[in-house]
Amino acid sequence: MNIHEILTKKKEATDAAAVIRDRVYADQAGEWRGDDNAKFEELCSRSETLQAEVDRLVRLDRLQQSTDEAGQSAGRRSEPTQPIRAFAGKATAADADLAVRGWLLGHTEDGGAQAQHVEAAKRVGLNIRSGAIELRMAPPLRSLHPRDVEAWEKRAPMGVGSGAIGLYTAPDSPMGALERALLAFGGMRQVSTVYRTASGTDMPFPTNNDTSNKGAILAENTQVAEVDATFGQLVLNSFKYSSKMVLVARELLQDSAVNIPELIGQILGERIGRIQNDHFTTGDNSSKPNGVVTAATSASITSAAATTITYDNLVDLVHTLDPAYRPNARFMFNDGALKIIKKIKVAQYSGDTVGAPLWIPGLAGALADTIMGYPYVINQSVATPAASSKSVLFGDFSKYLIRDVADVRLIRMEERYADYDQVGFTAFMRSDADLRDAGTHPVYYMTQGA
Repeated sequence: MNIHEILTKKKEATDAAAVIRDRVYADQAGEWRGDDNAKFEELCSRSETLQAEVDRLVRLDRLQQSTDEAGQSAGRRSEPTQPIRAFAGKATAADADLAVRGWLLGHTEDGGAQAQHVEAAKRVGLNIRSGAIELRMAPPLRSLHPRDVEAWEKRAPMGVGSGAIGLYTAPDSPMGALERALLAFGGMRQVSTVYRTASGTDMPFPTNNDTSNKGAILAENTQVAEVDATFGQLVLNSFKYSSKMVLVARELLQDSAVNIPELIGQILGERIGRIQNDHFTTGDNSSKPNGVVTAATSASITSAAATTITYDNLVDLVHTLDPAYRPNARFMFNDGALKIIKKIKVAQYSGDTVGAPLWIPGLAGALADTIMGYPYVINQSVATPAASSKSVLFGDFSKYLIRDVADVRLIRMEERYADYDQVGFTAFMRSDADLRDAGTHPVYYMTQGA
């Protein structure tokens, strides 16, 4: 079997896995039923095995070519024993994966991008020699089902040494899996309205509050009164976020059993994701976005104690929000607050000493968990219940606007760390965010007592 045939089989396996994934999240509300997961894992394993076979054949071709060239007379050049050919057809997701891998490896002769990477890059239009590429962000997930949230959330990486990546991640064969420390983050992009613009110029959003004005009954021959509408404006700027530098030993890019290109992408993306979620939640609007907690309005509700949340507190919070916003409203809080809320019991009849939980789990995996009939989102950037903290929010979070400028830029720096034989990677992204509040306050928060 040649490389063309192997890549074709890998594409078939990858496409089949993608069909299962799309069916699960589009048609089954994120529920993996029957043998969905087993088939998905089998297809992914098959694709990885085929990729490993491609890498072995490409490596063998290079060795055979270099050996043949060394034994030939001057001016003559042998062809590889097994020529590398690009398969026909349009660029695929597998091509994009190979192209980005090639870009991460660089274009050096010694251990850099291989022929398969170069050919894939040509098909997707990526210049492997470029020092920077732009990555298009996927649209945010809208479903709040726990399984969707789990699939959407990005996770934080583990430290892999005291210096560059690569000190501990070139494993022996029994150590192929990389264990990563987990730290949940996210929540804001999940429920906000996200815009992507081509340029970073100021982005104005008009607002209007005409709620205090009403029509009137007129007597005959009476002139209509003049009441002008009041308009305001919310302006989103663009702040440049950096992932900071990640140094990778070139040996690791060449030899590691760990999927280093994927790991680098996760690390860079998660770093920006974590700081943005912090700012979108609690940013003070001073050289950073205005966080939803900062922009929200106090409901003038204070719990009885620093770590207490009661049923009455939540009822009051819900009814502080104008009914016009409630059809799309939800709660937002830290996982610590959810723990407290899950313990709230509500008496169902006179003399009931046990009560029913206020928290209602979703039924049959088709509905999201709810509190008083409203869904919720866990946002670890919201303060944990403590004295005077703003612990629970309620409102229409689609009124929180996130503005992204263009795409994420990924930079590769080879020369800067060439004397260490390392490659540096960093990512940049420009964003801003704020709550679109025309005056009737779409999001409220409650405060913990002392």
